[in-house]
Amino acid sequence: MKFIKNCLVFSFFFILLSEVIYSINLIDEVKIKKIPIYTINNIQYISLKSLLKIINADNWAKIEDRVFIFIGDTQIKFRIDDKILIFGGKTYELKNPPKIALEEVLIPLEEFSQMFLNYTPSTKNQLKEDLVLEKKKDKKFVILIDPGHGGHDSGAIGNYGLREKDVNLDVALRVERYLKKQLEKYTSVEIYLTRKEDVFISLEERVNIAKGLNADIFFSIHTNSSRFNRENADGFETFYPASKLELNILPKTTDGEGELKENNNLDPVLSQIIVNLNDTDIIDESRILAEIVQEKLAQRLITPDRGAKRGNFYVLRYTPMISVLTEIGFICNPVIELNLKDVEVRQAIGETLGEAIIEYLRRRKII
Repeated sequence: MKFIKNCLVFSFFFILLSEVIYSINLIDEVKIKKIPIYTINNIQYISLKSLLKIINADNWAKIEDRVFIFIGDTQIKFRIDDKILIFGGKTYELKNPPKIALEEVLIPLEEFSQMFLNYTPSTKNQLKEDLVLEKKKDKKFVILIDPGHGGHDSGAIGNYGLREKDVNLDVALRVERYLKKQLEKYTSVEIYLTRKEDVFISLEERVNIAKGLNADIFFSIHTNSSRFNRENADGFETFYPASKLELNILPKTTDGEGELKENNNLDPVLSQIIVNLNDTDIIDESRILAEIVQEKLAQRLITPDRGAKRGNFYVLRYTPMISVLTEIGFICNPVIELNLKDVEVRQAIGETLGEAIIEYLRRRKII
């Protein structure tokens, strides 16, 4: 009996110790799982796919030459052929940067293995469950406000030279200030912006910012323009996603709002993903928020209410959370352009959009 008791104590101690020292050794895992190794100039590499399999990461993205990997709360960022790598907020300089060969992203095995030796993942079921419970307990409700366009992408330009990117940013900053003031006592709600200055941010980056923040609401602000810049175009409208499609590798886009055409040649698996996502409440909740935005704007503005409607914009389709894109007025209409130049008008619109978000939070019992 004493021997059994000692064995139990030793086993329990060993389990605790193994939890402390457990880490990922890429080199060992490569050998055990017989993962292919590529040798370039006497340096050993493994593919990005193999790395993701070893570290059990299913949340990642590749945008042109940039790679983003998310493991729990840890983020890894690097560029192809660039020696700088960010791992969990720390910056490292690699001797051998990641490469592309045979259409595969290749990772320098030894250097990545050294970094992962200091990383302890939560891979056991109980640890995962504890982490999920902890996150739920401390879960923040995150609102991401997205001022459309920016930098070299000015968006639409009015007859008197007013640029959409400037209106979008100014209104977004006013929404942020209004929300922070109104929600001051609600510490569980956090407000972020995709940009706070006149800089260009691609549509892919906006989507990845939303994913990285684990945002609950993606709220995009734009100023409208009509085809051929019709000067009598008028009104405000808010779009919610026609469909949701989350990909690990986001498609490349051009500048602008990124309205997508329907793709009837999608892989059957991706088509099923769309169906599954569309069966969730995300699109319904987005529609509700869009309708509230229209309702509030209609109470404040004298321009026509063009309604809440489905839209196939890039940022609506590829953000996996509740998302809307509001068009606050037609900048191609000279009268509307002059109104949008007025600080008081922008403040009124900013407050109204903020009121709509707060109304939605109340209905959801977030506040």
